[in-house]
Amino acid sequence: MSKFYHLIPSPDVAREANSRRRPAGGSGRGRPDQAGVRPPVAPARKRWGQHFLASPEAARRIVEAARLGAGDTVLEVGPGDGALTRPILATGARLVAVEIDPLRAEALAREFAGRANVAILHGDAMEKPYAEWLGQAGAAAPAVLVANLPYNVATPLLTRAIEEPEAIARAVATVQREVARRFAAGPDDEEYGFLSVRAAAFSRARVLFDLPPSLFRPRPKVVSSVLELMPRTPPLVPVLRRRAVALASLAFRSRRKTLGNALASVAPRARWEELLEDLGKSPSARAEELSLDDFLALAAKVTVP
Repeated sequence: MSKFYHLIPSPDVAREANSRRRPAGGSGRGRPDQAGVRPPVAPARKRWGQHFLASPEAARRIVEAARLGAGDTVLEVGPGDGALTRPILATGARLVAVEIDPLRAEALAREFAGRANVAILHGDAMEKPYAEWLGQAGAAAPAVLVANLPYNVATPLLTRAIEEPEAIARAVATVQREVARRFAAGPDDEEYGFLSVRAAAFSRARVLFDLPPSLFRPRPKVVSSVLELMPRTPPLVPVLRRRAVALASLAFRSRRKTLGNALASVAPRARWEELLEDLGKSPSARAEELSLDDFLALAAKVTVP
């Protein structure tokens, strides 16, 4: 059985926590209010894009959508004040939580001290692969990523998740609604773009439900969505996938141009027009008119650097 451990706060973290604690007899920080919502450990930091889930019912709904069981390993990025952490642990799953905020990491480690199935790690999840975070906690991979992600880093965190299948089996995450729709969009959708193609090359994306700003603290200016990312089965052939994603990247980088012009650095325009006609597309088609399957078909016919 994998052994989990708790974060032991460093002296500088402890000093910062002590300096910002409220005087004795204050609000009783850490105790749930009448709605079952725990007061924040400290004010949210804008630089970390923090908007904490403040609805226990929404947290339970997200965890239910993740379909967790006692045999699962869960990676939670940005647990914050623990709104998702507690219902995740209630499923019996093993949890590794990575928190960038030293005060919140210290508070969660203190709250869950002595529990063998949880590790609270302090650090920036972007600093190293997910497999290394899991390994640091002695946790088995692959894990299920379940998180309320900071808006400012949600896209790179999720694209890394789908591109590390050895570490992340699937993901259920709360993100800005616009970002969720970009992940799940198809060629007929307004939000369709390179991110949509890149995500489809590795996963099946589905928007599960929306969450209004009133369910977060501090209240954001946008609606959030819970996004599910499941791996493609079977996965695409890696070489062909890389070529198709590279073509899509070039095409969407110049999305106002026809594909023949946007991809002229790879092959002559006449060649692209011929291949597009073979796909039943107009010779003047642009990037947003092609699906992942179309880019795969093009990548099979042209050598991509």
